[in-house]
Amino acid sequence: MISGARARRVAVAIAIGLVVGLCFGLRSADPSRADPPLQAARAQALVQAAGRADDALASLATMLAGAIDHARKGSALTVAGDRPPAPELIAAADLLEQDAGKADAAHRAVEALHEMASAIAPERHVPALSLAGPDLLLIASGLRSSADAATLFVERRHATEAIVGALGGAVSALHADLPAAAITILDRTTAPLALLDAWAEKPPLFRYWRMVTGELIDAARGIAQATIAGDPVAQRAAAARYAKAGEAARGADNALAVSLAEEGNAVSITQLQRLAVAAGSVADERAAVQPVAVPGS
Repeated sequence: MISGARARRVAVAIAIGLVVGLCFGLRSADPSRADPPLQAARAQALVQAAGRADDALASLATMLAGAIDHARKGSALTVAGDRPPAPELIAAADLLEQDAGKADAAHRAVEALHEMASAIAPERHVPALSLAGPDLLLIASGLRSSADAATLFVERRHATEAIVGALGGAVSALHADLPAAAITILDRTTAPLALLDAWAEKPPLFRYWRMVTGELIDAARGIAQATIAGDPVAQRAAAARYAKAGEAARGADNALAVSLAEEGNAVSITQLQRLAVAAGSVADERAAVQPVAVPGS
């Protein structure tokens, strides 16, 4: 049996063990929770890292907005503008090339925040930014190619305008009984027609317009030549040919308008889409970062 003195010593030891155990039990196993100052410092560091990431993303977003604005203006000028579109498309490319480093800076800042959040606050999910400098350089290269394509397309657009204008002038000359003047005016279509005929991959609607317009030009020339020659039979035949082509002219003009719009937009649409995707990824990233930068938001 245990003596009374030994029993008392055992009881005291048990009591001390319970007290110490309770004290340790009140201390969190999580070092950050066990050390409030450390926890506060880590939280502050996370907020600061999020602020740096958001600033970098904001700068990148502003640059992308500027590039998109230039690219959109260039696209619009390609389709129906009076000014050359190439300068706007090149300005967008220049901006992307000059500030491609902003994408790398944002990428690094977000990556640092991602790693810090994973270690300190896993519940604060911060996705990695997929956009980087080389992506912007690739888009810039595409925009430069688009500028060359836009210049050629505008030349073709102006060629169609010259042809339509010459045809209208020739018809007016015929109505004024000036057949020689009509032929001179129709001769102005030779160069623009050659430019369009050199277009190897004409869209179907454009080919239709070219066919109908060619018929109108040939018939108008036939009327003028027959008038000069004093040949009423040939004159009537040419006039009938012109009338038949004229019935299809309205549909041909609509086909030309649709074709020009589609082809003009296609010149830079791919790069505009890529810019939009890049801007969207930055916006999504900021939406994930800002709640960390501003706790409670």
